[in-house]
Amino acid sequence: MSNERQTTVAPDAYLSAIEADRTALDQRARQPAWLAPALGAVTATWVATGDTARSDGTSPWFFLFIVAMGLVLVATRSTGVKLKGIGTRGWVAYLALVAVGLLLYSAGLALFSLDLDWWVAVPAVLMFGATVATVRVVDASARRSLHRDR
Repeated sequence: MSNERQTTVAPDAYLSAIEADRTALDQRARQPAWLAPALGAVTATWVATGDTARSDGTSPWFFLFIVAMGLVLVATRSTGVKLKGIGTRGWVAYLALVAVGLLLYSAGLALFSLDLDWWVAVPAVLMFGATVATVRVVDASARRSLHRDR
């Protein structure tokens, strides 16, 4: 017989430690507060500048796309966490934003064609709100996937 005591750690302690790590990662993975309004401003600008082609016939949509991708890259780098997926709810929200965006862009073009230039602000503001809401839903869905992947 030996006098050494065997120490055992209860499985619940390991599970608690893993859950604490997941919670810390969840907090760290949260997107910066500035991301949703910044992307909202980019998409609102896209809707509002639908009829403002430059003299060479190009529109600013590609530049706005590059700005949006840059914002997402900076936000991802600032958190230091790259999540694998956004979940079903995130994809549904994203696809709904694309549909709403195209609808509001078309409404903006229609208002421009009717010489109601100042009314284009309405679809632009709606696009801002839709984008902010969608970015928050996608962020929450991605962080929720951390807890589902057990």
